Amino acid sequence: IYSFRFIMTDAIVLAAGKSIRFGAANKLLTNVYSKPLILHVINAICKSEIENIYVISGSDHKKINEILNKSRVKVIKNNNRNDGINSSISFGIKNLDKRSSSVMICLADMPLLRTEDYNSILNFEKNKGNASSIIVPFNDGRSGNPVIFGRHFYNELLLLKGDEGGKKIIDKNKMNVVKFSSKSKGYFFDVDIQSDILKLNSQ
Repeated sequence: IYSFRFIMTDAIVLAAGKSIRFGAANKLLTNVYSKPLILHVINAICKSEIENIYVISGSDHKKINEILNKSRVKVIKNNNRNDGINSSISFGIKNLDKRSSSVMICLADMPLLRTEDYNSILNFEKNKGNASSIIVPFNDGRSGNPVIFGRHFYNELLLLKGDEGGKKIIDKNKMNVVKFSSKSKGYFFDVDIQSDILKLNSQ
C-alpha cells in the first residue's frame, strides 16, 4: 500500500525589516549587478517549483510593489512591522492558501541563492519531510535559510512575537528538525552591511 501525501509548499518572503545595520537606505532597494537586491531574490524564487509566493513588505511597500509588479508574487503590507520580524511571519501565515501543506520562510536579502538552491531544498522536503518536520539547511554545523516548516507548526508561527524568527520553534522542536546538508554558499550568506553590497558588485 502506497501512502500519498499532498504537498503544496508556499513561500513567505520577509521584506519589511528596517535594515538598521545597513544605514539609512533600504538595502532591498539597493542595486546589485544593476538591479534592486530584492528583485534578484524574487526572480530566483519565482522560477522555482514553489507554489504561492507572499512578499511581506513594510514602509517601502509602494516601491517594492512597483519593482515586483511583473513577478508572480502577492505583495502584502505589514502595518505592524515595528512589532518585529515575527509579526511578518504571523501575517504571512494568516494569508497562506488553505491547502498549504508547508511553508518556506525566505529572507529577501539573500541574493546568492539560485533557483536550483530553492528547488533542492523543496525536493528534499518532498522526500524527507512531513507535516511535523522543519527542514533546515546545514553545513559544517552552521544553519542557514530558507527554512521549511510543516503545517503542524502554523499555529506556533502565528503566535510568534518579537524578533527571533522561527529560531524559537526550531530550538523547542529539535526532534522535528531534518538537516538538509549543502555546500552551496547561498544558504549561508545575507546582506547585512553596505560592504556586503560592495563585495557582490565587485565580483
